[in-house]
Amino acid sequence: MRELTGEERIAMADMQVTRYRAGHFLTEHDDHAEGKNRYFAYVLNLTPGWRIDWGGLLAFHGEDGNVAEAFTPRFNTLNLLRVPTPHSVTQVALSAGGDRISITGWLRGR
Repeated sequence: MRELTGEERIAMADMQVTRYRAGHFLTEHDDHAEGKNRYFAYVLNLTPGWRIDWGGLLAFHGEDGNVAEAFTPRFNTLNLLRVPTPHSVTQVALSAGGDRISITGWLRGR
């Protein structure tokens, strides 16, 4: 990951599995946590066949408070974002055909 990010201070990665069911969402945040030394956050999407109308988009927020860009959680794609970057996950539609599953985590220094 050092080669991909250009960040030489990365010493470790940690992760968690996330599962968004119908109605779930994640409010705006930037992944900064004092003392955690997070340089990058990542999302590895694991749900095949996800459709844009099912929601659960990774949304990046502009300085004006609006969504500047959003990504559908396509199967086997990796989203990498510098910390801090304001973002959220839009609500998964009640009509979604399944759960939005991903591995999320951070590339950190010591």
